[in-house]
Amino acid sequence: MWPWLASWDSAELDAIEYHQRTKHFPEFVRHDTYRLNWAIQPNPFKDYVGLQSVPLPSPTMPTGYPATLAVTERPAEARVLDAPEVSRLLNLAAGVSRIYELPGGEQIFFRTYACAGALYPIEVYLACGGEVEGLSPGLYHFHPLESALRQLRTDDPRPYLARATGLRRSVATSPVSMILTGIPWRTTWKYRARGYRHLYWDSGMILANMLALAASGGHPAEVLLGFDDQELNLLVGVDGDREMAICVVPVGLAGPGTAPVEPSGEPPQRIPHRAVPLSEAEVSYPEIGAVHQKSSLAAPEAAGNWSRSHERPPNTTLRDLCSESSIEGVILRRGSKRAFKHSPIPLDQLEGIIDHATYRLSCDWGGPLIQVALIANAVEGLEPGAYTYAHGFELVSSGKLRDKARFLCLDQPLGGDAAATLFLLADLNATLRALGDRGYRAAQLEAGIIAGRVYLAAYACGLGATGLTFYDDEVRAFFQTEAEPMMTVAIGR
Repeated sequence: MWPWLASWDSAELDAIEYHQRTKHFPEFVRHDTYRLNWAIQPNPFKDYVGLQSVPLPSPTMPTGYPATLAVTERPAEARVLDAPEVSRLLNLAAGVSRIYELPGGEQIFFRTYACAGALYPIEVYLACGGEVEGLSPGLYHFHPLESALRQLRTDDPRPYLARATGLRRSVATSPVSMILTGIPWRTTWKYRARGYRHLYWDSGMILANMLALAASGGHPAEVLLGFDDQELNLLVGVDGDREMAICVVPVGLAGPGTAPVEPSGEPPQRIPHRAVPLSEAEVSYPEIGAVHQKSSLAAPEAAGNWSRSHERPPNTTLRDLCSESSIEGVILRRGSKRAFKHSPIPLDQLEGIIDHATYRLSCDWGGPLIQVALIANAVEGLEPGAYTYAHGFELVSSGKLRDKARFLCLDQPLGGDAAATLFLLADLNATLRALGDRGYRAAQLEAGIIAGRVYLAAYACGLGATGLTFYDDEVRAFFQTEAEPMMTVAIGR
């Protein structure tokens, strides 16, 4: 029986077992008879019943800030964080960028970030205090198609958010915080139990945009995984199973003389608002709920202790990327390429893209957790072959490896046609020893952020990129490593 069709008790499923049981194997992929049920394809947009839409104002003018500086979170001159600036952050980080109409009139609404299968399982909520001109205090849901908000709470949600994150100072001092949630059914409809990984990949793509956009506006921001799951789910009005909190991103600084918010002494009240069902029927994958529950934090104190126990060492090296492309222009131009030429790319650009993608990340978990390996097919000044990369290339095996790269990327031609195909790896055993089961979320999310940064840096250089999936054990064996592949990104012309 194929691994993820096997029957097992999911009640005690931990991260390692989930990861092992959702691996891609060549025999399974090639002979799998699973077919998509188009009659129950989930709606990619979340709509609330009876809630009035609050249109966002036109976004502030583009900053023109170079994308390669924004990617590494080097802050520009600070802007006022008002409603138009919030509109810029939300629409460019997670909005609809273009509409593609299929024969017959069906439309596909592409977003500003890469997403596995264009299924868009991530929702964005906004926790807003009283310091943002043009926005009343409250908790809002962002509707990317309408470029609008729906207000779910009318009081300041930040005291509850400060409590849920274990008194994280950035939450208590920021005028707004973005909260990302994941809806498994949107991605498991196609990818089944493996789709849990995609919640973090896709979140990471949004976060790469969000952190770069915040930097371009001079707004401090960081990604938080340390939170009480139950209380954060309660705050945004989700059940933690069919929709679950992924991360918190506090953005901006309080105005002069503004005191940090005091944490609430009690959890928030439940939200009564109801959402329209995504489809007529859903298929449940209990193992997703089990692994997510296993990696949950059950109290605000646990969240605070988890966050405060990790420090991330700063990078010391960053190769320059000569590009003046603005972050706004790059995001709007970005897409997942469907074909690559076999022409080469410059070595210094490849080095710069990797260095920018893996540079200092503002987050509350230790690390870095991700290692970079790659197959170089057409890089000027670099012998074709397989390499690991840590501020320099170390040869694993030489030779022309386009066919091997294609095979490792689930037999997808893009993996072999690219100039270079990056494999983002994580030593899960070491990560889980250091961070507990929640470290699995951190490893997947960090891989997603790095992949999102690769997209931005590559497009800033006039190149293309696309994310790919892979044969897990074959990648690990090929690179002779115990680290597990988290994500793959191909780069080329």
